[in-house]
Formats: sequence, structure tokens, C-alpha cells
Amino acid sequence: MSQPKCRVNILGAGVSGLTTALVLLQNSHYSVQIIATHLPSELALDYTSPWAGAHWRSYADIDDLDQQALDTATFKHLTHLAKHEPNAGVMFLYGHDYWDVKPKDFVDPWFKTLVEDYHYIPVADLPRGVEFGIRYRTVSVNAPKYLVYLQEKVLALGATIHHGTVASLKELAQIPHGSSRADVIINCSGLGSRILGGVLDHQMFPTRGQIVIVKVDDALWPLAKQFTCERYAEGSAMGKGTITYVIPRVIPGQESANGEIVLGGTMQHWDWGNDKETTSEETTNAILRRVRETKPDLFTTAKVLRSCAGLRPNRRGGVRVSAAVEQLDWNEGWEKPVLVVAHNYGHAGFGYQASVGCANKVVAEIERSLQQLDRARASSKTMSKL
Repeated sequence: MSQPKCRVNILGAGVSGLTTALVLLQNSHYSVQIIATHLPSELALDYTSPWAGAHWRSYADIDDLDQQALDTATFKHLTHLAKHEPNAGVMFLYGHDYWDVKPKDFVDPWFKTLVEDYHYIPVADLPRGVEFGIRYRTVSVNAPKYLVYLQEKVLALGATIHHGTVASLKELAQIPHGSSRADVIINCSGLGSRILGGVLDHQMFPTRGQIVIVKVDDALWPLAKQFTCERYAEGSAMGKGTITYVIPRVIPGQESANGEIVLGGTMQHWDWGNDKETTSEETTNAILRRVRETKPDLFTTAKVLRSCAGLRPNRRGGVRVSAAVEQLDWNEGWEKPVLVVAHNYGHAGFGYQASVGCANKVVAEIERSLQQLDRARASSKTMSKL
């Protein structure tokens, strides 16, 4: 007789929620349902994932081995998709990091040995005003298309996805899962974790970002799709100050077709935005000017399609990836008040480049916690009789 599946309710359908669901569903032991205010193909200021560039460029410190492991796992997965899953919207290209002033304490990034073809850019090949740069082979992700790809994958593996707003962990736990309740709940609500009952994480704050979506001439696309960059206006290895970036988006299954290119950007901490006017024409023009100064051969004649803004889910202290057995309430008449409560949020601007690593980590934490769940439930029943 087969064992009953472990029931999991996930809050959030951004890249973190969907990737976590996919990792769970690759193990037939889990039944997964996702509840989310916003779903792939929808756009909202506080639904961060569709607004992302996104490309893989790790910012882990040279001695931050834990973050490096998360980013490495994701890089390997994304390169696999670029090779074998054309519908995922992931493609290979060359990353360029430019510094207007070379940092005095510059050291090669830890991923030098992970990526292919890492080297310093010859001075003659640097943009005007740039003192130093590195080049390496990486991947970019068409974020909106990748979200749809993830959604289709989890649905094909048996997940269910429901539109809805959840106000608290307790409410998430009380949502029926089949004929019973969830054994595990996972909070992947990003910035929503600041106001989610049972979490109320005031370490969370928004970092508003504005981008410009452009299209280059068809003749330039073969070159443009191979070019992604970040340019730092100050000589800092962490890129403090103004950051200019370029990230092309491939059309899934049609890499030769002319796709969109994301230009950025801004990092405005604690800016919640304005629903009536989410973008600034002044900022759009400033982004275009910086990008055209960096790569005039590709972007001088680029056509602007639209400007967009979103809120990155930033967190003081870094990302929260955890799981533990918890008892949310005592004797309120609903089943299984003792369950595993997990979190995967606070990824700021690197949600995609660490998505698989963070999903693997939270699932490993969940599996460790499940080993304690039956004992905790038995203890809770004994205590409730006293």
C-alpha cells in the first residue's frame, strides 16, 4: 500500500514559489497547491518576478560559501535549460562587467572558475569612460516567459494553482488540500512577508527599480543577443552608485528571432512607488543615455517599446530560507494545528540567479523537519488532553 502524499500549500507564484514547487514535485512524495495574488502573465508593481532582466551574475562575497553554493546550483540548472530546453527562455551569451574606475581592492569574483572564457577585457575594447572590465560566458533568462514555463511544468506534474489573497500563515494552513489540510506551508510571498500575519517581517523593504524595454534593428540582433553588461559608475567591486545594465530576452524556441532587450536601471531603497505613475520619463531618458554611451553601435537607434517599474523584495540580513515544526494555534477545531512552516523570501535583485539553490535548500530543510512532525503531533495531542 502506497504512503499518502505529503500535502504542501505554497504562498506565492513568483520565481521562488514556482521553483520551490517544481523541486518538490520532482519527488512523487509531495502533493502541491499554490495560492497567489498574482500569476504568471500578470503585471503588478508588487509582483516582482515578471519585471526582472534577468541574467546570471553572482554577487556572493569571496568568502560567502553558502551563497556561492546557492548561485552555483542555479547556474548549472540554467545552463542545462539553455542547452536542452528551448522553451524555457534561457540562452547563452557573454557577460561584461565594466567599472568606470577600477576598484583599488579588486579581486577576481569567485565564479571565475565556474563560468567559461573568463578574462579581462583589453583596454582598447572598453567603452569610453570605462577603466576596467571583465568578460565571461553566462546565461540570460526571459523572465516573463520563464515564469510561464515554470507554471506549465508544475501543472504538468500535478500541482494546482489558485488565485487568491492570504492574510496570514494560519489562513494558509487552513486552506483545504484535497480532503484534508496541509502538512507543510511555505511562504514565498516576497515583499508580502512584511505584512503577512504570523511573519510580519519588518526587515523586508522595497527597492524600486525602473527599466526600459527596447528593440534593436533586425540586423543588429545577432550581436545584441550575445551581449549583456553591468556598468558601475563608482570604483566598487559591489557596484555601489549608478548601475547601468543591458539584458536581452530570447523568444522561447526562436533564438534567431529579434527579441526584447531590458535596459536599466535604478535602485531606490524604501520607495514604494506610485500606482498612478510608476515610471519617470526623466529616468527613462537617463537610462537610454547611459546605455547608448556604453554601447552606441547597438543602441543608438534602438526603439523604445515601454518603460516599467517594480519593487525588489529586499531584506536586511539577507534572504530567509528556513523550515521548522510549529504549532500555529491550540484547540480551534481544525485539523493538524502542528505542521511544518517554511520560508523562502527576501531575494532582493537576485531571485533568479539563486532560485534553484534556494528551492533545493528549503526543500532539504522541509524534509529534515518532516522527520520530527509525527512526534510533534503526537505530543500535541497528548498535551491537549491534559
